[in-house]
Amino acid sequence: MAGLFAKSDLRSADFRTVMAEAGPGDFVYCDPPYSPASETANFTSYAKGGFSPTDQTDLVTACAGAAARGATAVTSNHDTPLTRTRYAHATHLVELRVSRLISCDGASRTKASELLVVYSSAPLAMAL
Repeated sequence: MAGLFAKSDLRSADFRTVMAEAGPGDFVYCDPPYSPASETANFTSYAKGGFSPTDQTDLVTACAGAAARGATAVTSNHDTPLTRTRYAHATHLVELRVSRLISCDGASRTKASELLVVYSSAPLAMAL
């Protein structure tokens, strides 16, 4: 794994900047604040200035643009009707069931549905 990181450019930056630089052979993973899974679950405030619905739409556009330039762009989000609509034109939508460790009631923690969203001109196995 250390060899992979030695060849990587790890940055904490606005996704618009990073994605605009992505080109052939690049792999970019974005971990945005997720779209709300329900009316009461909205964890967008951990991003400085929040992460608005416009930011979510801009991320879709940036991922598609990076893929058009030959990069593979991957992001994840809650699996909701809104996110499925937002990412409908992605190359691949991979459904995941993930454990959640955050809940006010530990006994009620269940697996959540998420989407791994891939934008790439490469086949899925090559993209990942």
